[in-house]
Amino acid sequence: MSEGYLGRRIKYRSGAMEQKRTNNIKIKKMSFLQIASWNIEHLSGSSRAAEKQSAFALADHIEMAGVDLIALQEVYVTPRDEVVKLSENQPEIESRAFSERRNSDLDIVCYLLEEHLKAPWKYVILPNRRSGDKSQLCAVMWDDKKMTLEDVLPLDVAHKDGDLNLWDRKPHVLSFSTEIEVWRKSIDGEWTKESEGRTLSLVPIHMKSNYGGVTKNRKVRASEAVTLCEALNKVRKDIDPSLIILGDTNILRNDEPAIDTIVENGFIDLNNNDGATYWSREYNESPFDRIFVAEERPEFKYSRQYILRSSDLGLHDRLLSDHYMIKISVKNYVDDADPR
Repeated sequence: MSEGYLGRRIKYRSGAMEQKRTNNIKIKKMSFLQIASWNIEHLSGSSRAAEKQSAFALADHIEMAGVDLIALQEVYVTPRDEVVKLSENQPEIESRAFSERRNSDLDIVCYLLEEHLKAPWKYVILPNRRSGDKSQLCAVMWDDKKMTLEDVLPLDVAHKDGDLNLWDRKPHVLSFSTEIEVWRKSIDGEWTKESEGRTLSLVPIHMKSNYGGVTKNRKVRASEAVTLCEALNKVRKDIDPSLIILGDTNILRNDEPAIDTIVENGFIDLNNNDGATYWSREYNESPFDRIFVAEERPEFKYSRQYILRSSDLGLHDRLLSDHYMIKISVKNYVDDADPR
């Protein structure tokens, strides 16, 4: 695929799978999807060149979290032709990237997860506002045995509001599908096992930081939220209503107008209590990272935002990131007869 393939909407498989309506009795296997987000702090970038993260530690942290899909922020593109190995005498690790944009550390992380979990992992690095950018990009990584990437849709957000620059990290909608086992009882009493498909829509975001002035950048984030919701509302009818917005919002408190805008457009802020998701010696803790889920959706009935906070913040920062991973659990089944 070409470097610019994500500049237009791509269908990776033929259409989303729909749940069939039937009068027959169905019993679904209880299944949950573990969805996470993590600002991985300049992964493979020069900003951490003197204190580079350990790919082994990253893989360990993701495996410990038990996630099926994770949105990542601050990922850097590394050379496509780089020879990647665990050590000099080990075999070359092929790229797990879904496009031409590659990150060698993510390739190692995927390789280690595959080795430990016995399932293939893939990732896609999303282009910034400027398609040639190779730093601080958003990415999504997933268990390719459990989830299938169906579609990537760039959102038509505004990049200017007066003198304010918006959305350097251009948001996209990613559509995934999963399959679950269903036992179906026919009218004559016969039970059969079938596969049933479900879909999920995901919008990874990385909003304007607070560097350069908290007051001004609060206004930038307010404008970013407005144009994000406007762009989403234009495509809501074309994407799955199981919709999640997640990532590093850089929002300092839950009274920011950006949150009000997203909530007013039909989402629930799962970090409304401002749980700390970031730490540094200079700025202490902040509730930057948030997950928003579409309201009144049964698959989010039990969803809560959890924060994987280390007891040793200094070591967490040195080996992993200055941000903590956040995650939610999503029901991967919906059955009116199921009280769970």
